[in-house]
Amino acid sequence: MGRAPCCDKANVKKGPWSPEEDAKLKEYIDKFGTGGNWIALPQKAGLRRCGKSGRLKWLNYLRSNIKHGEFSDEEDRIICSLYANIGSRWSIIAAQLPGMTDNDIKNYWNTKLKKKLMGFVSSSHKIIRPLNHHHYQTPNSH
Repeated sequence: MGRAPCCDKANVKKGPWSPEEDAKLKEYIDKFGTGGNWIALPQKAGLRRCGKSGRLKWLNYLRSNIKHGEFSDEEDRIICSLYANIGSRWSIIAAQLPGMTDNDIKNYWNTKLKKKLMGFVSSSHKIIRPLNHHHYQTPNSH
């Protein structure tokens, strides 16, 4: 037995979101909040979308505190340092970089930073050590 479906697949729009859909979701959440019920939210906002799709769209793209654009050299150093210490725990890494989503950091690591780092390591044959001047706490550290 699997999970119950999150929505009525027959009546749900798939594919890229339109700017009008983005605006409807943002306007609804700005006015009423999420209410913690992502399954019902798209319908309440007048959208024919799955709750999971609405949640991901909001969390990864539409929130006003999300930073879009290039990563700085300092952010690169923080990501590399944390990755060296805790691996691919993207949500913990994102918690140390305000405005960044775990998904953005994961995608940036896999498409650019890892390749950049591997090129640097292979060309210089130097070991990259984590930065020691930052203290990062994970949920299990005390």
